[in-house]
Amino acid sequence: MIRLEHVSKVYSGGIQALKDISFKVEQGEFVFLVGASGAGKTTTLKLMDKEESLTMGSIQMGNMFVQKIKPQQTYLLRRQIGVVRQKDVFIPNLTAFENLTYVLEALGFDESQKLQRAIQVLKTVGMLNYKDKKIDQLSIGQQKKIAIARAIINHPFVLLADEPTANLDPKSALEIMKLFFKLNMNRTTVIMATHDSTIVNTLRHRVIELQQGKLIRDERNGTYSIFSDPKDVYIW
Repeated sequence: MIRLEHVSKVYSGGIQALKDISFKVEQGEFVFLVGASGAGKTTTLKLMDKEESLTMGSIQMGNMFVQKIKPQQTYLLRRQIGVVRQKDVFIPNLTAFENLTYVLEALGFDESQKLQRAIQVLKTVGMLNYKDKKIDQLSIGQQKKIAIARAIINHPFVLLADEPTANLDPKSALEIMKLFFKLNMNRTTVIMATHDSTIVNTLRHRVIELQQGKLIRDERNGTYSIFSDPKDVYIW
């Protein structure tokens, strides 16, 4: 369970990114976080995994209160959360497989565990046949699949995704969304910030909309906006 209560974030210079945001997400939900650039979507996700610190309010992620976590304990939170950034960062001289096992090594897994986990997530995202490819030998869509594999390699209870279909062609975007849908079907909570109206209108999950740092809409089976074009959908 995730709960944000009266969350505000003010950056240096007095820039207020979020203003008194409150919402709750149950385990296993799929939530789209929408809004114009600068609405506060990325800040919301960064507060959840403590990449940014709260100014006011409270965030509960599972059994942990984010604002109470000491810097040296942040790893305990991040072991429970998978994050897919808008821009994926890899170790370029390593293969896809090695980029995954590098993460597991940092978490203290032994060799057999690293092999098993890496193979498992590569199968999940459909990239096992590309495990020995260097990152720069993969397409943008394939790199995004590796980023998702890395995010789920520790079996997180929640997956935070920031514009995961940005810069992808429609076919690749659909493949990525099917992956998120598959993960959600296995009870992983997914919170996805997106500008992709077609994706939101096609899948019709819960939609939380931000505008200038304020929560203006929380709608079950929502569309990208209250004025969404009914023809703005993908044909599966």
